[in-house]
Amino acid sequence: MKTGFYTNPIYLEHDTGSHPENANRLLAIQERLESGGLMDKLEVRQGRSATTAEIKMLHAEKLISEVEIASESGAHSLYTQDCVISTQTYNAALHAVGSVLDAALEVAERRIDNAFCAVRPPGHHAEYETAMGFCFFNNVALAAEFLTKKMGFLRVLIFDFDVHHGNGTQHFFEERSDIYFVSMHQDPRTCYPGTGFADERGNGAGSGYTLNVPVPPGMEDEEYLQTFYANVHPKLQEYKPDFVLISAGFDAHRADPLASLNLTEHTFRELTVELKRLAEKSAGGRLMSLLEGGYDLNALASSVEEHLTILQTED
Repeated sequence: MKTGFYTNPIYLEHDTGSHPENANRLLAIQERLESGGLMDKLEVRQGRSATTAEIKMLHAEKLISEVEIASESGAHSLYTQDCVISTQTYNAALHAVGSVLDAALEVAERRIDNAFCAVRPPGHHAEYETAMGFCFFNNVALAAEFLTKKMGFLRVLIFDFDVHHGNGTQHFFEERSDIYFVSMHQDPRTCYPGTGFADERGNGAGSGYTLNVPVPPGMEDEEYLQTFYANVHPKLQEYKPDFVLISAGFDAHRADPLASLNLTEHTFRELTVELKRLAEKSAGGRLMSLLEGGYDLNALASSVEEHLTILQTED
């Protein structure tokens, strides 16, 4: 199984200091993959920088300019203290999108079987003209837009298992049926960003093509997976996606400092198994995942290792 692993030193130059979303996250992942020998089994790619035209597939020119100007001016944040800025943030954010689009193209054209994009800054909170929640440009949404509008895919699934609801991703696609956004996350009454209630199911032509499954704080592996199999799995089978995208946030882990779920690597492994099976059944195996959250370094590294072990294993 040829699994692409996209990463680049530019992501380390998005300098956020002691902020939870910092460069040590990628260093921890890389160290774990190298020490366990898994890196040698992956197709390592550095990707490229996206063009502003590619960012404008979904984002306002205003946001692009604000991120660029803030980076060049030496500003320390954009909009809120959640969005820490450094001189290389704009370049890192462009490169994150470019790498994701490269990966989407390679998987779509079957040059590789699947891919994991170890990119930062993350993306799923970023909205049309607003950076928020550590995110500047919405990497997974731009991948979905590229796949539908440029590559001709008709039914793209975005499955988001980050502990925080992917508000930005939902807002881009909640009126469309060609992209099915599914999110399992901590109850928004108890967790940032306060969106993603079960009654948010899409609007107009997109009615029924958004599925939010909020779960209570403290939930553990067995109950979480029971919820997945009861409320999510049948919907995924029914949709029959022709491409599977995963917003792979590992901050629902019990060791993570920014939320209150009690999951372990077991859940991330089983979700990966099921999503890979789904892709093989209806999408010719086409699957790509993108790093979102995960802020305990040991938990993040071990969870990504489990995730990638499943992706690169021949069935």
